Amino acid sequence: MDIKYFSNSWNNSKKYHNMDEKFWNQRAKEFNIKDIEEKANIDFPRILDFIEVGQDFRFENVLDIGCGTGFYAMQFAKISDHVIATDISQSMLACAENNSKEKNIGNITFVKKTWSEFSLEELQHKEKFDLVFASMSPAIDSYEDLKKMIECGKNLYFLSGFVQKKDYLKDELSKIIFGSNESSYHGNKIYNAFNILWNIGYYPKISYKDSSWERSKSVDEFYLEYLSYFEKTKILTKDDKANIKGYLKSKVVDGLVIEKTTAKSAWLFWKK
Repeated sequence: MDIKYFSNSWNNSKKYHNMDEKFWNQRAKEFNIKDIEEKANIDFPRILDFIEVGQDFRFENVLDIGCGTGFYAMQFAKISDHVIATDISQSMLACAENNSKEKNIGNITFVKKTWSEFSLEELQHKEKFDLVFASMSPAIDSYEDLKKMIECGKNLYFLSGFVQKKDYLKDELSKIIFGSNESSYHGNKIYNAFNILWNIGYYPKISYKDSSWERSKSVDEFYLEYLSYFEKTKILTKDDKANIKGYLKSKVVDGLVIEKTTAKSAWLFWKK
């Protein structure tokens, strides 16, 4: 099995993961909360150890692909000369810019652009960055995306993603809308990335993390979120929309719907 095999495998597994700006704009507020910032703060020293630089290392240039609300970008900014942080979502970037201003961090450049639109030659980013970092980002979602990620770095790379994820409400709705759920698709990104890197000649290090969490929202809030999610895969009929709304209403407890998630994520690290 060669690079072409794993590239095709990756492309064939993207059925449920074509998210657009609208979807992430709707979730920016949800990702810009203290709990997520505190998790990033706890994970950050572990990440530095995982990428084998330790706690006292200083970077020149770091690229954060899919930076979201900027929590990791701000951490890297404290130990780097400059950070470029990219994201598809204007709302996510607005949160990130506000967060960095509140903390008086001025050495981050935020760029609104999809990774597929990012031109390394135009922006002179080829082999520029000491570290290229993509944490839980859907931006790296093909062999071409991974290849570009490698090309813009000098030496160190970090990529993470889910290998298993069970969103109990969303999985049940997937069965209603599509006749199947998507849980099996989450592992393909890391699986294919690892094998492509191996075939290129890298020896990526991998570590697994287990986690679980709950989200509480109103019926209408989850309804809008799931419409955006499922509409990226198919044109929803009136019956589909009614089924989504009806299912959510059946799960209301004390005025809210609770979604429970269990997940296993993987961290990948490799050197040039």
